[in-house]
Amino acid sequence: MTRATDTPSGNGRDLEGRTGLITGAANVRGIGMGAADRLAAMGCNLAVSDLAFRMDELEANADRIAETHGVSVIPVPIDVTDRGSVDEGVAATFGRFGRLDVVINNAGTVFGAPSPLHTYDETDWTRTIDVNLNGTLRVSQAAVRLMQPGGSIVNIASRAGKVPAPSNGAYSVSKAGIMMLTRVMAVELGGAGIRVNAICPGLIDTDLQRLNVALKAHVAGLDEEETERQLLEAVPIGRMGTIGEIGDLCAFLASNRSSYLTGQSINATGGLLTEA
Repeated sequence: MTRATDTPSGNGRDLEGRTGLITGAANVRGIGMGAADRLAAMGCNLAVSDLAFRMDELEANADRIAETHGVSVIPVPIDVTDRGSVDEGVAATFGRFGRLDVVINNAGTVFGAPSPLHTYDETDWTRTIDVNLNGTLRVSQAAVRLMQPGGSIVNIASRAGKVPAPSNGAYSVSKAGIMMLTRVMAVELGGAGIRVNAICPGLIDTDLQRLNVALKAHVAGLDEEETERQLLEAVPIGRMGTIGEIGDLCAFLASNRSSYLTGQSINATGGLLTEA
């Protein structure tokens, strides 16, 4: 099976002196940390955020990235379901750095027991939509008020927003909503010089994906290695992606190298999804 390295792509310091805010960044094996590592490697100062109870993890990640890349990184508690928390976190970022150029809306959840939509628990549905879709909107609204022309917002959507995920409808609908939100924001903010794009990851090697493999293995009565092998049979590249590969795409979309790109939802699926 083909394996990927997870070393930086060597894009240079294209984000030197800029400031980014990344939500959902406490998990060291999560996409938020992949994005933080790549943006920092390009010279971007950062505020990394997550829920308050994860501040110890967040502080450790912030210290590691700052030491590795020689940038300033601060941990900021943000609950994306709470507008007051969002406003305070965004204000704290701006107050520390005096600018806000990049937002990576990565905070998300898969909430509730798997169920078809006609029996889906309403509380679980509401929670998933509120974190994934409404949370993306709240952070973006707070950030746009402080962004100057040249700003970039990157929303983490999912392949599940383009291809229905049976028994996980709330997640699929929330991610599809993020893609339309991206398009509307791109049209509305283009005149202000702010670009908005989304990334649709496929099978990425994160703790959440490993949990998904374990759940599928349990349901199918298979071991996890066999379940992963079956999942990867559908991926032309033949492996899971890495958080660094998604981070590289975040960094590209954050930089001026993508200056004519806005309103797009980009597949990062190893060929698992090849349509727009």
